[in-house]
Amino acid sequence: MTKQSGYENREWFAGNCSRKTAEDLLEKVNKDGAFLIRHSSAQSVRQPYTLAVLYQQKVYNVPIRFLEDAQGYALGKEGKKSEEIFPSLDEMVSHHEINQLLLIDSKSQAKHTAHLIHPLLTRHWWLHLLPVRLKLPSL
Repeated sequence: MTKQSGYENREWFAGNCSRKTAEDLLEKVNKDGAFLIRHSSAQSVRQPYTLAVLYQQKVYNVPIRFLEDAQGYALGKEGKKSEEIFPSLDEMVSHHEINQLLLIDSKSQAKHTAHLIHPLLTRHWWLHLLPVRLKLPSL
């Protein structure tokens, strides 16, 4: 059974798309700032979603946590001294279209910043995986 989140009609929402598929889709788009939000693999109430962002040919998977006390969403892992809390994913996306998002490489710990610029049109995300075959008319 598919979880309903209220975000199904957003162009950036990929629902139950796997991490691997999300990464493949973003790499295929190959534009810095390409992004999508999908259900988290962990499927927990505390971390319901993951933001996947492409920057310099690398996909960053950023946990989106739901903070029960604040009734809002925060990006990244727990334990930060201060963090931005958003009442909805829509507001989180809108904020980072204008304001830079901090991306940290999990291996090297290198820090980068990017804007959410290119929402992956995810309503039919699986179409992006089909090989493109164009038939040209015979002359």
